[in-house]
Amino acid sequence: MHTLVHKSMYRCLLTLFINAFLICGTASAAENTLRMGSYINARSIGISQVIRPWADAVQAETGDAVTIVEYWGGSLGKSPAKQFELVKSGVLDIAWILPGYTPGQFPEMGLFELPFLFDSALEAATVGWQLYDAGLLTGFDGVRLMGFFSTAPNGLFMRRSIDTPLAMDRYKIRAVGAIHSHWLNTLGAAAQTMSAIDMNQALDRDMVDGGIQGWSGMRTFGSFPLVDQAWDIPVGMTPFLLLINEKSWQRQPASVQHAMLHHGGLGIARSSGQAYAAINQGIRTALREAGKPVLMTPDASTQQALVERSKALHTAWMSASSDRERTYSAAQALLSQLRAEAPSVSGSPAP
Repeated sequence: MHTLVHKSMYRCLLTLFINAFLICGTASAAENTLRMGSYINARSIGISQVIRPWADAVQAETGDAVTIVEYWGGSLGKSPAKQFELVKSGVLDIAWILPGYTPGQFPEMGLFELPFLFDSALEAATVGWQLYDAGLLTGFDGVRLMGFFSTAPNGLFMRRSIDTPLAMDRYKIRAVGAIHSHWLNTLGAAAQTMSAIDMNQALDRDMVDGGIQGWSGMRTFGSFPLVDQAWDIPVGMTPFLLLINEKSWQRQPASVQHAMLHHGGLGIARSSGQAYAAINQGIRTALREAGKPVLMTPDASTQQALVERSKALHTAWMSASSDRERTYSAAQALLSQLRAEAPSVSGSPAP
């Protein structure tokens, strides 16, 4: 009798233990859910061809160790300027941000907005990650960089046709930040800082005469029908950061951390560089076939004059602090190495 009772109790205890283990294990897996998002919609190139493939690769490698839930289109915060705060405060665990909307937070990030420095998205993304990895990019307190990527060089898009970008007196042109604003001022234009969404409204209402924007961004936000000309001038890059909250990072198991870095870093730099290059080529082909906006390329003398006007901007940015000078010099060295290994197809003259 006692033996039967003991066996029965043993089975009950064993069942309770197994159930408790399974419940705890399930709860533990469910608890490791990361909220990833941005104000950008899910159809954008950055999400569909860079960030989502990264997240999918991380989850495929780690199984149920982590679940990444997506919140795009500003569902957890619509303001472009608030995205960094959302990830730093933990409202988002992972966020895609545009550092140009948080002036002063990332002091060295203006490097990537300098005209005529980078020839391609691949160059900017590769150099960006290497500079971060070397500790030459600051402003990441409370967060950690998973991926650095960039548009291809921005262009100048005009609501009405102009003969030359060298004489833009009286024109009001949209800019993202201070670097673009200063460059536009050298051309006589009045810079108007605003988001890409606001640029569309301003163009439609004749409040601005044009804007600096990435080619893929023009397509994402449906801006091409609002302009007559698309000038192929490398007006700096638009860098993007894929950030994870530091506390969220620290609570990840080693396998998840390894997967995030393995598929991020230079991996994201390469994949994003290839994606943006292919997309930009496709956009240009489509615009040529459509005939509007008209694709414009400066002649050699105009291009050289634009480069010359950019030199003072490079010097002023670099000499503002010893940190900037060190970062600029390191970037030039990395660019020289990259171009020696794989010569740039753009061939923009260096300032």
